[in-house]
Amino acid sequence: MEARNDITRKIPLFARRTVGEKINTSLDFLRQNWRTALKLSIYILLPLALLQSVGTFTLVKSIASDYQYSSTDSSFLLTLLLTIIGMCLSYTVILTLFQYYMGSDDGDLSMLTFSDTRGQLWRNFKKVFVSSLPIITLMAIISLVMFVLMFLPLVSILALLAYAVLCAILMMVPIYYVLEAIPLGDAFNRSYGHAKESWGRMLGLICALFFVISIIQSVTAVPIMVYAFLVENLVPSAETLLSIKLGLDVILYILLIVQSFFSYLTMVLVITCLVFHYGSNARENDDLAIAHDIDNFANL
Repeated sequence: MEARNDITRKIPLFARRTVGEKINTSLDFLRQNWRTALKLSIYILLPLALLQSVGTFTLVKSIASDYQYSSTDSSFLLTLLLTIIGMCLSYTVILTLFQYYMGSDDGDLSMLTFSDTRGQLWRNFKKVFVSSLPIITLMAIISLVMFVLMFLPLVSILALLAYAVLCAILMMVPIYYVLEAIPLGDAFNRSYGHAKESWGRMLGLICALFFVISIIQSVTAVPIMVYAFLVENLVPSAETLLSIKLGLDVILYILLIVQSFFSYLTMVLVITCLVFHYGSNARENDDLAIAHDIDNFANL
């Protein structure tokens, strides 16, 4: 029993942490609750990965088949829509886990089931989705402005750094909105207010996460690159043999599912790091009494 308590020792959310400590703590949190996190991800994110892979598969096949623009455009829009929903669901999974985690006595979520969390998952998803609409709009506007600034040599690097910080600020908004149960406008203000005090640490975290994500995405892309090489160089008769062509399509679809699902799992890691960044900001900049009230999550 003591060993079990050591494993599930509750990690404090509201504590000052460096960039490296935030990443290490996020990995500890996910390792501590990997069964529950994976179970919820399979229930929620895997079905979406199946749907998204249909759009991605159609997009890849359309591009490979004489650039059929109408099919390519519809597949791209479907993939983009499902990606947005997937990001919202990734936020929902992690924020719901944190609500139950911080509301527990010992941080042990091993007995938590999908049925237990279904109502809270739905409430959180609605809030995250509502917050995503202005966030996506603002990101699109910021991206357009930054695209123009990137052509100015003297400010291109500064524009890129500013773009990373602004996007990180917007990505923090759903965390404030859900965990603190405040109006959406206040969540934007809170995210911006904390970012003013710690923009350097936020930029450092984003750079570190970008490095980690790049490695993970590169690894998950290897099977598809190997598949493309084999099809291009070792299976010249695939276009003439229907059985081989169908088999290759099935393999491609499965590889796309794996890549899509691992992309969502990577997003889960990123959001976990952002939550601990939020906890560090709250501990450093807010009244301890406020942090204690948030820690109770009385409205769960």
